[in-house]
Amino acid sequence: MKTKRLQHLVWVVGLVLSVGLTNQLLQGSGKESNKKAPSIEWKRFDQGLELAKKQNKLFVVDFYTDWCHWCKVMDKETYGNKQVIELVKTKAVMAKVNAETEEKYAFRGGRYSGRELSIMFGVKGFPTTAFMNAKGELITTISGYIPADKFTLIVKYLADNWYHKIDFDEFVKREEKKNKG
Repeated sequence: MKTKRLQHLVWVVGLVLSVGLTNQLLQGSGKESNKKAPSIEWKRFDQGLELAKKQNKLFVVDFYTDWCHWCKVMDKETYGNKQVIELVKTKAVMAKVNAETEEKYAFRGGRYSGRELSIMFGVKGFPTTAFMNAKGELITTISGYIPADKFTLIVKYLADNWYHKIDFDEFVKREEKKNKG
């Protein structure tokens, strides 16, 4: 009887160890699994604006709230998208502003809360994305969820100053043609 229990215990321990080893092999070594997935480097509004000016880049501001469902979807699906992450590394400086916070940010000689900035930028719903040029001038705001593929087109269009030359629909057609060829 004791032999059967001992055999059963050895079998269970062996099973547990093999499952653990399999999981470790599937996940890679400890060094690899500790690598942080690529992500957007978010700045404070005022710090981001200064950095965009210094680097002569597009400045993108995500106005959000903690309770906003579509803000969370955009964080995951758009801002978590590998192509978006790679594109904004080279073309833009990114900032997040909680539109319900009283935290103050320096802007145009004053200090404004997230709530006040959202009013200044005409935010009416969440998420709202504001796009500013390197001089700190507002180009446009877009209310609502922006899918990753559209977001990348918008960033390219604005960051490379195509908006001075052609309308957005023409730019999209040009990009589609370029990507097919």
